[in-house]
Amino acid sequence: MLCFKSDNEFGGHLDQSDAHAIMVPEPSDILNLILYMFYDLDPAHYRPTLDQITRTLAVLPSYGKSPESSIIRGTPMYDTICGLAFGSPLEVYTLAAEHGIQELAVDSSRYLLDTPLYTLTDEQCRRMGPIYLRKLMFLHLGRTERLKMLLKEIPGHKATMQCGSMDQRHHVEVVWKEATTTLCWDANASTSVSMLHSVLSPSVDRVACEDCKVSMRERIRRLVVDWALIKSTI
Repeated sequence: MLCFKSDNEFGGHLDQSDAHAIMVPEPSDILNLILYMFYDLDPAHYRPTLDQITRTLAVLPSYGKSPESSIIRGTPMYDTICGLAFGSPLEVYTLAAEHGIQELAVDSSRYLLDTPLYTLTDEQCRRMGPIYLRKLMFLHLGRTERLKMLLKEIPGHKATMQCGSMDQRHHVEVVWKEATTTLCWDANASTSVSMLHSVLSPSVDRVACEDCKVSMRERIRRLVVDWALIKSTI
């Protein structure tokens, strides 16, 4: 019967009972994860840490298996790492980028919208590499710019005898720009729907025309829908 033993299990020597054992340099916790990946087993009950997974992926090529071909969406190990992404998104994204695991990078990036880019360390940027660092930066910048573009669209309605285009310009446009200026100043990739409502909805009560109120409410509704549809991953 063939078995694997790590350095820390041998204690530095072999006895007769270990004649059919294969010695590997990795500690038992890392060897355990390597075998789980080879046999596509669920490590959930083992509860591996992100540090253990990081160390495992670093040595996996030594055993003839690449991280990219091992961590595939739908596999137990992939699901385990994704579960860690909720609490440690930047670490998981960095790990995925370092090994070119595109699907994992995409899935973990959705949790990075509220992570300020200035908090990235030099080491994290180095491990990500230029391609995935650029993807993350463009995700943040792209969403922020898109939100600002959505906020620039001023609500309005067809001119009536009671409220013409000049009336709307002097009232709705002024009120809308005041509210959206505040949002544009603080806009970022993770701006919430609740913030949009809390800042824009009170501005409706600042205009007297009922048609203007209706157009503003409709604009807020469409803005929220459009913002929710903006891509939230790399």
